[in-house]
Amino acid sequence: MMRRIVIVCLLFIFITCGKNHNSILPINQMKVVMWDMFNADNWYFQTSLNDSTAQKNKKNVALYQQVFQQDGITKEQFYKSYKYYQSHPDEMKTLLDSTEAYGTRARGETEVKKPTPLQKVVAPFIKPVIKKP
Repeated sequence: MMRRIVIVCLLFIFITCGKNHNSILPINQMKVVMWDMFNADNWYFQTSLNDSTAQKNKKNVALYQQVFQQDGITKEQFYKSYKYYQSHPDEMKTLLDSTEAYGTRARGETEVKKPTPLQKVVAPFIKPVIKKP
């Protein structure tokens, strides 16, 4: 009898933990949504410079709803996933790096960025300062 109770409790724990983790968008899906959100924000800020605040907020909400609909997710899924990634910095870094790489490919920029002249001048002075033990 005790064995059955333990098994039922373990199954309950596995099921509830699995449901919470499955509701988080994986990085490969989240990066696409994030890229679409960045593009929506960019378009919004460029086109709404002369609008009133009330009209801006309505357009902003409508743009986000379009992104959610286009990507097949809900507002709740996005914000729950975003909060999850905010609370897990390593995964957030991976997400942001993936989003940047995805955006670079989407824009067709396959070249590696060349360092600016300032980076070329500063880099030799930074390296000797950092000493490995």
